[in-house]
Amino acid sequence: MKKKDMDVHIGKICQYYRLKNNLTQNQVAELTGLEPRHISQIERGFSKGSIDTLIKFCNAYKITPDIILYDLLDEDVKGKVAIYEENFKKLSIKDKNTVLHIINYFLTSKD
Repeated sequence: MKKKDMDVHIGKICQYYRLKNNLTQNQVAELTGLEPRHISQIERGFSKGSIDTLIKFCNAYKITPDIILYDLLDEDVKGKVAIYEENFKKLSIKDKNTVLHIINYFLTSKD
């Protein structure tokens, strides 16, 4: 995907979640500390935001960055992610909690 197409895609996703949360650009500006003009430029694909900007949008819209970025991944990467997601969905709640506990253990354990 071309850079410009990526910027437009990210902008549309951000706009979708802003509208889904019934927020105006001014309200998002208050939540994020960004200028409404900058939010408008991102939503229209005329400007790209930084990682910090992406995180601010995610916090404002109560979503994770993968929701915005997933469609930008190569198909083979998406396939691998989908396999894990589908397998995880098949687990019982107890087993899901166990898997999450194990992941957390490995992420927080010191070498």
